[in-house]
Amino acid sequence: MADIELLNKAIESFNSASATLTHYYKTLEDKVELLTEEVEHKKRLLNSILDSIDVGVVFFDKQGVIRLVNSAVEQLLSVKADEIIGGESLRAEIREGTIVPENGKPFYALVSSSAVNDSEEQNIGHVLIFKDITRLKQLETESERNARLRAMGELVLKIAHEIRNPLGSIELFANLISSDLKGTAHGEYANRISNSVRSLVNTLDNMLRFSREINPRCEECLLNGVVDDICREFRELFSGSKVRIEFIEHGQYSVRADKGLIRQALINILLNSVQAMPDGGIVTVEIYSSHVLPNAVEISVRDNGSGMDEETRSKIFEPFFSTKDRGTGLGLSITHGIIAAHGGNINVKSLPGKGTEFVIILPSKSE
Repeated sequence: MADIELLNKAIESFNSASATLTHYYKTLEDKVELLTEEVEHKKRLLNSILDSIDVGVVFFDKQGVIRLVNSAVEQLLSVKADEIIGGESLRAEIREGTIVPENGKPFYALVSSSAVNDSEEQNIGHVLIFKDITRLKQLETESERNARLRAMGELVLKIAHEIRNPLGSIELFANLISSDLKGTAHGEYANRISNSVRSLVNTLDNMLRFSREINPRCEECLLNGVVDDICREFRELFSGSKVRIEFIEHGQYSVRADKGLIRQALINILLNSVQAMPDGGIVTVEIYSSHVLPNAVEISVRDNGSGMDEETRSKIFEPFFSTKDRGTGLGLSITHGIIAAHGGNINVKSLPGKGTEFVIILPSKSE
């Protein structure tokens, strides 16, 4: 009887120990599951962080085998992660300051490599990091080029100022000679010198105007008079050619404007029209009330020259764009800026072989 009781107690003790072990095992399983989830979470977080940056990250183990790469590596080197993980080659050549992928486009890069140690300071491999700095290199190059251009521009402006003063004297004395010898061959030569100098002065004015902001000094003026004066000057300038300048008025128009700037804008347009007719033709200048805006005046400059295609027409107001071998490409760009500074706008209509029409619209009041 005593043996049976002893056996029962032993069974109870075993069952109790078994239940305790089962509880401990379940607790251990729960902890392992939590730790596994935490490790997986940290792994996903690390991968998300690595994949969210635009810096290439590659981990090599102690044997030099690639064990980890992020998405930036795939994009920059044009490779797939599973193609290089487990191997020893990145499929790219790393030179000083440049990375040349086997199947991708070479790029400038900042590259660094550092050892990776575990918690016991034992080396477990190394990590390679690189960043594409091609855009930065381009900006540095552009900055250096712009600095050189600014220096050249300042030199050109100084030269332009120096040239402009003697040109003014040449024009003045040529006009005096032309006046004294009016009606003679020599007087005609002097007149041509004066007209050529005037053209050079306008080119210099365009260069100087382009170098600084356009700030009109507006005053009330009769626009008809400004346009008429310029047309008369162009008739004199091209009196020996087959170019004819016509001015048609449909009313008298007063505007608040900088006469000097408006004059320069119109000269630039007229020069463009005349140059579009190397074999001669007619330039028709008209002034009338705007058909587009109320209380505005329009000036139309129309020629029957060579015209322009759509691509050329879309670029004519861009700085330095010119279809002429010796053109600066500044005239029409400055004209656009002058008209805009007066609160107006300028449009162009043209077809190849059909001539060109420039239309300036300015705020005004009719008289």
